[in-house]
Amino acid sequence: MKTKFTQFYFFLSLLAILSIQNIHAVNRIPDFETTRMKSTGGAGIASILMDEATYLNPATIAFYEKGSFYFQKGGVDSTPAKEGSQTEEFSNMSIIASDAKGTTGGSISYNTAEYKGQSTKRISAAFARPIGEKSSFGINASYVKEEAFLNGGSTLTEQDFKQTTLGIAHVLSDSVSLGFVLRDPLQDRKGDTKASAGVQYTFKDFISLMFDAGADYTEDLSETASWNAGIQLGLLKDFYVRFGSFNDKGRMQKGTGVGLGWIQPKLVIEAALKSTDLLTSIPLNQTAEEIKETSFSLSYRF
Repeated sequence: MKTKFTQFYFFLSLLAILSIQNIHAVNRIPDFETTRMKSTGGAGIASILMDEATYLNPATIAFYEKGSFYFQKGGVDSTPAKEGSQTEEFSNMSIIASDAKGTTGGSISYNTAEYKGQSTKRISAAFARPIGEKSSFGINASYVKEEAFLNGGSTLTEQDFKQTTLGIAHVLSDSVSLGFVLRDPLQDRKGDTKASAGVQYTFKDFISLMFDAGADYTEDLSETASWNAGIQLGLLKDFYVRFGSFNDKGRMQKGTGVGLGWIQPKLVIEAALKSTDLLTSIPLNQTAEEIKETSFSLSYRF
């Protein structure tokens, strides 16, 4: 009788261990990016952008003198690298409201995303001011709530945290701009802290080249280094096509992006496709998979 009880206890313990491993082996939710960011492989720290201020470099909004309302809807297809695995579909959404008509430019955003039994909700506010004739400084503050669910829909885990991002933008000339971003300097979430610098070169509004590089300065720089590169080409008068590529050693992921934008004085319509290859990593509790993202956005300027 004692032997049977011991075997039964061992079986329950083994089942519990396997269950815990399966829970923790779920990959983290992909970081949210705007449609433009997806198309350029995440590059653009030095780009003078408005809608991206709460996600990329908060300092760039100070160079505008208008307002904007932005809406984005996206989809995510996830396919594990294991042979015979099925593709799962998820979604995300974002709303951004910006106002840069005063001395201090600002924007607020809300985005929500679902991924493999997880959900995240982020509320952010960004502010920026000029610190010279051609330079600006910005700060972004975010509140994030993340949840993981069981198959039945009941909450398994829940956590919330706050994060800050500091940014500097400097325009050297009509052709060259520089950017610097310090993400999560207070280390509110492990693995999110990173210092990045970027440069953009533009030739006659026809071609723009973007390159960013960064690393987690609290860890080994060679093991957490990342780069993002993008190019934008003007087609006809109002259409732009974009391509991008990225490689992040810290997150063990790499991929490409492509997109198209139609830019009018008051209306901007953009679409993008992004492909990401996640590599297996025991320290990150990450399993190999291929992620394909689609994104469509509308922005109204006023």
